[in-house]
Amino acid sequence: MLAGGFWLKAKGKLGKVKDLARETYELVDTAIAAVDDNKIEKSEVEAIKKEAQDVKAAWQSLIGK
Repeated sequence: MLAGGFWLKAKGKLGKVKDLARETYELVDTAIAAVDDNKIEKSEVEAIKKEAQDVKAAWQSLIGK
């Protein structure tokens, strides 16, 4: 029973780590796409800001804030 409780807790944390990794990848991918053409448009800046907010939310979810 103790091992089952530990597994459920670990599984929840691993899911949050996966979410953080996915959001971080999306932020990096968006930033790379924005600078590929050697200019960053306003819409690209907004997309980067949104992705950064998603990363922050995933991080806060992981650490429990």
